[in-house]
Amino acid sequence: MQCQSPQHLDKQEMAKLLIIFISILFFFNLSFGQSPGDYYLAVSMDSTQGGKLKFLNDTTLEISSIPRHMSPSIKTVYKYVSTDTTIEILPGVVANKDITPTGIYVQPARKTKLTLIKIDRGFIDYSTSLIYVRQKDFPDTPDITYVIDGKSYLQDMGVTDGYGLIQKSPKTNKALQKRLKTIDMDNCTIEIVRGLAAYERFGIDRVYGVVVITTKK
Repeated sequence: MQCQSPQHLDKQEMAKLLIIFISILFFFNLSFGQSPGDYYLAVSMDSTQGGKLKFLNDTTLEISSIPRHMSPSIKTVYKYVSTDTTIEILPGVVANKDITPTGIYVQPARKTKLTLIKIDRGFIDYSTSLIYVRQKDFPDTPDITYVIDGKSYLQDMGVTDGYGLIQKSPKTNKALQKRLKTIDMDNCTIEIVRGLAAYERFGIDRVYGVVVITTKK
């Protein structure tokens, strides 16, 4: 077997470093990119806030409210500027897209700039403690995580329609059910973490809800 010269080894190391460097650039491009047509859903800590972002092109985006009972979704278009780390939504409406023919539900124009911090697969609005996650990364009914004394259990939530009616029953996590039966509910603390708080503690895949149960020993 022939020994490789130090010069050849140096070229190999340089090639490896170049591959790593390109990979890092590619990763950050994926993490911080936003594509036209992508929807981002707002997830709040207490489920009282919500809405959607949709990037229309490189300079405009659409903000829409979540439709409530007897209230339609309101869509408003704004200009935005993208930097390496932020999305800056500029004040002043470009166009209103009110889906009601009467025009009663008009969303007021923003009067101040809104800054969203870019994260992997989403954005954070620290002014309202909202986190926006890419809709296509999550099922229509996201799973819920139970963390019991540090151990995680994933609970399927089934499938529901727009009215909250169950279309597909959730699958039972037998290990979770077995563990829950051993817990004295009068001798534990239960915490529900959602939205930005869930992201900061458990990552973006858990923003829709984590039930933290800690037993008192």
